[in-house]
Amino acid sequence: MAVTVTPLGQSFGVEIGNVDLTVPLDEATFAHIKRVLIEKQVAVISDVPTDIKVLVDFGRRFGTFRPHILSQYHHPDAHEVAVISNDPATGLARTTSRPAGSFWHADLTYERNPCDVSFLYSVEVPDEGGDTRFSDMIGAYETLPTALKEKIEDLTAIHRYGGRAPDTSIVGLSEDQKAAHPDVEHPVVRRIPETGCKSLYVSPAYTVQIVGYDERESDTLLEELFGYALTPELEYRHKWRDRQIVFFDNRTTMHSATPDYPPDAMRTLYRMFVAFEDAA
Repeated sequence: MAVTVTPLGQSFGVEIGNVDLTVPLDEATFAHIKRVLIEKQVAVISDVPTDIKVLVDFGRRFGTFRPHILSQYHHPDAHEVAVISNDPATGLARTTSRPAGSFWHADLTYERNPCDVSFLYSVEVPDEGGDTRFSDMIGAYETLPTALKEKIEDLTAIHRYGGRAPDTSIVGLSEDQKAAHPDVEHPVVRRIPETGCKSLYVSPAYTVQIVGYDERESDTLLEELFGYALTPELEYRHKWRDRQIVFFDNRTTMHSATPDYPPDAMRTLYRMFVAFEDAA
């Protein structure tokens, strides 16, 4: 049976159906799924078994894994998988007072070589709340006035772990982790090679300053860009069910967890990060 693609958001985000990840995907099917991901930016596959091997095998098809900075939260059976959980039974529960990831960001932009595609898998999610919101950064770039596009075309920005994210939702780094992750620079505008589209590549959490601008000028410009990015028309809000995998183009989206569920509601997600360019 052919793979199906069903729109989820106003302008981006789809659910991919008729896919069984427990068996190897043939090349044509995988190429179609990857193309849908790049074109629609966020893709969902439901009813995926909670099997680490299945998840890792799917992620590996896209390229090379990028490890998460917080190695203490890697899954014990697969270092490629990081765990986000508030459930003490996992042995990997976060201790922050605000849920992890509950701020607008793109993954690993504080790394010199960030990931291109991110994966989230729902092991257990609350009945109500705990949605993940996504912002279309291609759409954000396209809505910019021409003069603003020209202004930012060749700019770069400094990214830092933690950056300006709320302290209550960020796990602190060890001295070794800090030393291994100095500030990095990335272009403010990123061109996507597969499509030729341009995308904003800044986030309120990890982008701390525009290179060549003083702090006040930088803050003013960044706030202007975030204003375009975080408009309701450019958002897809995913309501989780258990055993869903949501994978998204980390080059062209931002995302944020929604911290609106009771503290006694358990929420455990697995996540993976993959770079396209090193794919075998």
